Amino acid sequence: MKSFKFGLGLITGAALMVAAVQPAYAGEQKTRPILGIPKSALDDFGGAAGVHAWVESLFYYIMLDNRISHIFREFGNVERQVALNTQLEQMVLGGAVEYQGASMSAAHADLGITMTQFNAVVEAAYNACERNLVPYKTCNHLIAALAPFTRVIVTR
Repeated sequence: MKSFKFGLGLITGAALMVAAVQPAYAGEQKTRPILGIPKSALDDFGGAAGVHAWVESLFYYIMLDNRISHIFREFGNVERQVALNTQLEQMVLGGAVEYQGASMSAAHADLGITMTQFNAVVEAAYNACERNLVPYKTCNHLIAALAPFTRVIVTR
């Protein structure tokens, strides 16, 4: 069970790192919606307001973490990142939201994100779920949906 959580955490962290670092100049292609999420996922997260609260908590924990906070300070303002990540997470959870940010590959191409940094974002994501009383199973739905972005986020 621990190794499963760790593996899922690695994948999730990478995905969230990609989602969180969105330079204003990045990307010509839009990120596609994620399939395979239960229809109830957005409601289980507390709807749009719940997702927004989760993203704010995510950034709270990210900015407290010395392993990753410098990346977010350097490559974009946090307020913008919260707005874009709220769109992205709602879209991933099945919401009728159009994500306005850059593609994950374009946004992270030059950042040199490591697996350690990726994992730090995953930790922040789980902490945000706990802080917002999002059930572990529901949290895993979001993290698993974001996991395919890992390969374009972790580049170092």
